[in-house]
This record gives sequence, structure tokens and C-alpha cells, in this order.
Amino acid sequence: MKKGFKKQTYLAGMGFALVEVILATAILSGGLLMIVRVFPLGLEIEQKVERYSTASLLGQTLMEEIKRRGYDDLSEALPEDTNGQGIGEGKFEEYQGYGYEVGWWDTETPNLRKVRVRVLYGKAGAEDRNNPRQYLELVTYLARYN
Repeated sequence: MKKGFKKQTYLAGMGFALVEVILATAILSGGLLMIVRVFPLGLEIEQKVERYSTASLLGQTLMEEIKRRGYDDLSEALPEDTNGQGIGEGKFEEYQGYGYEVGWWDTETPNLRKVRVRVLYGKAGAEDRNNPRQYLELVTYLARYN
């Protein structure tokens, strides 16, 4: 046997250098920061969709109530002004921050009225120019049946 041979270990050359660990940590941190920045945008979009859905349901409910009451009740609820139209507004009591405007106009066709329901939501007031009051508008026609 020859003397002078060194015994090799299996661990020689294995493992990570400190530079590799720092680089991997920096890449992972950058990726996590990008993911964390996306979460507030998702929450904001979810809130916008929820407000729009609520406005849509409230508008459809109000429009169906107007259609159920009919042509003549519309004249009683919103009397005609000098321009041949009726306009009214109100708030949804159970839904804070939601209001509505209802308007009707006589059309050129006899016994036919155009009805518009506008559901207002979002922040009100001119002081908030970055986030003005939003609205959803629904339009239908009502006919008088004899």
C-alpha cells in the first residue's frame, strides 16, 4: 500500500456558497413583493364589483316595481311637469350610500312612455374629484293598455 493517498470525502464540493444563498433570497423576496402588491388591487376590484352588483339588483327591483304598478300610477307618483316629463329621486333605506333617480318622458307614440331608473352609488360630493359618484342606468318603455 502506498502511503500518501488522501482519503476523499463525499461532502467535498457539495452545498451552497454564500453568494448563491443571497442571490436566491433576493429573487424570492422580489417575487413575494410583487405578489403582495397585487392583493390590494384584487380587493379594490372586488369591492367595485360588489357595489355594481348591488346597484344592479336595486335598479332591477325598482324598475320591476314601476312596471308592476303600470303606466297610470307612474303619472300619480311622479306628476308631469311643463316639459311633459316626470322626475323623482330617493334613497334606498336598507342600503347606505345608494340612491336613485326616476324619470319618464312621453314618446312620439301615443300611450307609450320611456322610463329611466338611475341608481347612484359611490362617494357623493364635488370635493372628491378622483372618485366621483357613479351610477347605473336602466331604461324601459311602459304602454297604457285600454
